[in-house]
Amino acid sequence: MPRLVDRTERQQELTHAALAVFAERGYHGATMQAVADRAGVSKGSVYDYFNSKEELLIGAAELIVGALMDQSVMAFERSEGNIRERVEHLVGSILAGIDDWAEVCLSLLQVWAELGAAGDRPLRDLMSDLYRRSADRLQAVLDAAVAAGEADPFPTRAAALAVMAAIDGTVLQATMVPKEFHRVLESGVLPRWCAQIVPIHGERT
Repeated sequence: MPRLVDRTERQQELTHAALAVFAERGYHGATMQAVADRAGVSKGSVYDYFNSKEELLIGAAELIVGALMDQSVMAFERSEGNIRERVEHLVGSILAGIDDWAEVCLSLLQVWAELGAAGDRPLRDLMSDLYRRSADRLQAVLDAAVAAGEADPFPTRAAALAVMAAIDGTVLQATMVPKEFHRVLESGVLPRWCAQIVPIHGERT
């Protein structure tokens, strides 16, 4: 008897299949049939869950970014030390996750660039909203530190965006020069740099 799969689990399976296809073919080269073939289902089954390739892209992006953010925020909440050391843990956790998703993350960045060049405003706006929500989560962590008196007031939004920009650049490096990327991981330079953005309460500058 075939195993019953609930809707959420099936959506995740299809999203993982889409990620694999996007990584291999790029966004424009991917098709719903290719996703169906990778998932081992009919094309009609894919359309039962996603109306278009665009919806699959958004689902894939939310899966990756959501997983990375969940992992990093959890690492922050469980870490010990001052706020700067905890932010270092947070960024380090994101980088470690990127190492696992490097090819797919690069594919998503490429798709984002393609959408911007093609003027696909609705889909680009959806992707931008996902990016903003990720920055919001980072900012919330920093705002909470300020509210708790762990850090002196500082421009937390700008800091969150700076961290996101550093991570985006690291995704490119992870794919184009993986050996150099692993040197970055091992050195801990980027997490420490990001942590320096945060002014510890009472610290003299």
